[in-house]
Order: sequence, then structure tokens, then C-alpha cells
Amino acid sequence: METSAETEKYLNYMDHKIHYEIRGSAPRSVFLIHGWTGSIRTWKYQLDAFVDYKVVAIDLPGNGKSSKDEKKDYTMELFADCIYQVMKEEEISEGFLVGHSMGFAICEIFIQKYPHMCTGICSMDGAHFELPEDLQEKEDWLKFNWDFGQSMDEETGREAFLNMLFLPDTPQMLKDEVLQISKEVPLVIGKSIISSVEKNQKYWAKNRQSDLPCLAIYSPAYQLPPDYQLELKRIYPAIEYHTIADVCHYLMMEVPYRINQIILDFLTKNYS
Repeated sequence: METSAETEKYLNYMDHKIHYEIRGSAPRSVFLIHGWTGSIRTWKYQLDAFVDYKVVAIDLPGNGKSSKDEKKDYTMELFADCIYQVMKEEEISEGFLVGHSMGFAICEIFIQKYPHMCTGICSMDGAHFELPEDLQEKEDWLKFNWDFGQSMDEETGREAFLNMLFLPDTPQMLKDEVLQISKEVPLVIGKSIISSVEKNQKYWAKNRQSDLPCLAIYSPAYQLPPDYQLELKRIYPAIEYHTIADVCHYLMMEVPYRINQIILDFLTKNYS
């Protein structure tokens, strides 16, 4: 392991150099997991917000300050394993996981692979996948995700997708920052990550269930399926669900103090 600053660290795993940051030294831990082509920078307002917890934020391989080898394969399962590796490196036995966008799907893989190492989970406008049981519906679902990945062949595809996640009155400064962070990730890596939706389909079973405390915070930036909340409730019976009006997909950056308070209240309620 290399250390470049007091709270900034690197470790090597599967030929990836993983960058992560730590705030605090409390016995209980909160992990911040960014979404597709994101980075620790999307959590800039959360890093120092939870003073009673050790906060760990990770740049997943191919993102942020972590290594970016365009010849490697990047999957959500790999990312979940990286969370485990950071926990092991820091001798953290368990933590509360907060996942933004695709980061939530990564957290869902983590709790299936390492259930004893998670005390709870938070979906920050998170992506949640359920593989249809009907064969034709399954094929259609996988094709949709494949087509979505192919739309990322050009930078225009990336920009069009990200613009779908904003509202008309989303501050331009926020839009520019999100796009800048995303463009630090080569498109070939972004496409590889999207393709892992199919590669990791064994984790998207409809009949899975967890008794972990679950906090869900969503924005109206894009239309969710009408039964989305019910799906989460079925998998996480102990769920607390919030909808924040008039904010974009990057709600933890747009209304950070409101988001931080919701998370703090949930942590206090469940872990005090």
C-alpha cells in the first residue's frame, strides 16, 4: 500500500491501483460508492459530514485517481470486491454502504458476496436491477442494456445520457462538474462497466431478499418504473424511502445538507 497524504491512500488489487480516502477514526464506518464514470469528487459534501463515523470513499478502478487500463475488463462484481479489499486493508470488519446510481447496484452485489460485512445500505438515486423470469422479457432486458452500452461509442452518447439525469433548472455549474468528472473516464472503460450488467446477471435474481436496514433517497430526474418502490420494499422490508422534489440525479451534490441530515437521522435511528 502507498500513502500520498494523511487521508489519501492507494492499494493494488488484480493489477488495479485503487485510490481511496478516509476521514476520521471512529469505530463505525460509512462507505461512499460513486456511480458510473464518477469519482470521490461526487461525495465532496459528504466526506466530512459524518463526524461520528470513519468515512471511506473509493475511486473504483478506471475512475477518478484509480488506474485506467483500457485493455482490462471492468465489472460491478470487481468493484464490489474492491470494497472488500479496502475493508481488509484497513482492518474494518463491517460498514454502512451508500451507493449513488450504479454504485447502489455494486453495493447490492457486495451484500450478497459479503453479507457479514455490511450493517446497512443506502440507495442514493440508485440503479437497481431485477432480471425478468420470463425468457423473452429477459432477452429484451439484456438487449436494452446492450444497446445502451453501444450508444456510448461517441462522446455525444455520454453527454446525451448525462443530460437525461438533469432537470431544466439544474445549476449549470453542477452540470459542468459532473461532465468533467465523467470525461476523466475513457469511454471504453465506461462501456465495459455497462456490459457488466449482463455479465453479473446472477446477482439480479427477483427472489433475493435482505433484512439489512435500507435507506432509499430518490429524485424525479428521470421516470422510474411505477413498481420500483414496491420492488425495493420486497427485497428490503426494513426500508425507509424518501423522494426529494426538484433536484437532479446528483442530489447529494445539489442539496447536500438536506441529504446529509437524512443519512445522519437514519444512522442515529438504527445504530445509536
